[in-house]
Amino acid sequence: MDVSADVAAWLSFAVTAIGLGGLISQANAINDKMDPFHANRSVEYLGIWFHKQRQFPWFIIAKPPPVGPVIKGSLAQGFCGLNDLYLTRLPLTSRSGKAGWATLLAIFHVREPELNRPIPLEDAEKGPGWTMTASTPSRVLNIAADDKEWYFLEQQPLVRHKANACTVISRTTLMTIMCLTNARKVFQYSDAAGFRAGYASYNGQWYLTWPIGQDATVQFAPHDSHSLATDVYPSSFPQRVDKCVQMLSGVVVANDSTDLGHLKVAFCGRKSPGIYQLRYIRNGFPGAHGSRHLYNMMGGKVYEVDFLLASQLGGPAQQTSPTPDQIELVLPSTEKNLPVSMIVGEQEQRVLCHALDVLPWSSLSWSIHRGMRDILVAFAKPVMDEYRSALAEALRRTVLERPHLLDARGWNPLFVRQSMGDMAASAVLAGNGNSGDLVRVVSDIVLVLTEGWDRARLDTVKFWRLPEGKRSLDTDAVVALTKVFVLEWSNEFDYQLYHDLPISLYFT
Repeated sequence: MDVSADVAAWLSFAVTAIGLGGLISQANAINDKMDPFHANRSVEYLGIWFHKQRQFPWFIIAKPPPVGPVIKGSLAQGFCGLNDLYLTRLPLTSRSGKAGWATLLAIFHVREPELNRPIPLEDAEKGPGWTMTASTPSRVLNIAADDKEWYFLEQQPLVRHKANACTVISRTTLMTIMCLTNARKVFQYSDAAGFRAGYASYNGQWYLTWPIGQDATVQFAPHDSHSLATDVYPSSFPQRVDKCVQMLSGVVVANDSTDLGHLKVAFCGRKSPGIYQLRYIRNGFPGAHGSRHLYNMMGGKVYEVDFLLASQLGGPAQQTSPTPDQIELVLPSTEKNLPVSMIVGEQEQRVLCHALDVLPWSSLSWSIHRGMRDILVAFAKPVMDEYRSALAEALRRTVLERPHLLDARGWNPLFVRQSMGDMAASAVLAGNGNSGDLVRVVSDIVLVLTEGWDRARLDTVKFWRLPEGKRSLDTDAVVALTKVFVLEWSNEFDYQLYHDLPISLYFT
């Protein structure tokens, strides 16, 4: 009798437990389906940020939103507090996630990823590097990418927008990261439906959308036209936040003690057709129009910056043709096929020469202020054309004589020996373009040529400030001319894009 009662009690308990377990399981399943972030909590969506999410007990009915990083970028604070970054063409890990902000942080790196080095074909399966074959080279991938390198970032709850879990960024941050990735406009529409734009960049595709009456969103997606397994380039390249923002704002900054001393000068924007004279105005940037607002918004001190003002001529008492000590530059205007005539005096010529000598070194083309690009490229063109063939030959010869140094920098040895020298020479001789790949080719060859130079020495050379009779194609000249080549191959960027955007945006 007692045994029967015990069995009945235990059976009743078991049935009750199973029933409660079933109810709890169904409740959890229903709760998961009702969670607005249900599709956004997976490792496939969050990437490495999946492991930063808090775990909640089963009895929590309403889960709080997942968390993501606080992403900030500007001239004053760098990118998340860092000025020097390493960027990769594609995410180095398959765990980058589908969210645009997670993908971006899989492309931006705090430290340089481990360099790929060439290895013999028979050792290809033992380590990282390139397999040397008679046909198409292929890469053995084993690049060290630190999954936790951005874990120091402050976290914030993600915001639900349609089917996405978004982090909120400012328009200042957006323009900072776009210029770091060398973005250029592909399309832009602003009409009764709202604003939308697409930007191609070296590291991926940007899409900006701001429908009327709704929130503005930013999307970023990596390239689907490239593969780490077939890319012949080194896995990463350095970028400096301050220099990218300055070039976008049309400002050249250098702490150079020679000649004019400390240089901090801003350039005027592209003008409508007409005749202008370029005038150097000390501390004149606060009175400028256009990029002054961006520079100020980025945290720059506009009151410290001199300004190259384009003063329109054409009055009855004004001289509209250059005097013997002046030169005339023919520049693009805001209207197609109608040029601007820019007269440049002696003082302004000295400022331009100084600016060309202290242009920042870059391994990638710039997203650049078009007014600055117009003036510097036109001013440098006669000398650049004079040395263009010799520069192209110097690059070709460097590749031929020092291929092992390029191998050590992570280039595909087969590409170095078969194509690299001719590609670099052809790019220099072409005179202009918009290929970031070719800029990387040329700039890395010059780094091999200037082996041992630090960044400060690359930033400041003395070529343009020399008298014409004392110039020669020495190492300083190669660096100075290469920086002009980078200008020729840089992308114009609308530095007034912020006018079309709200103060904050959802980064999907």
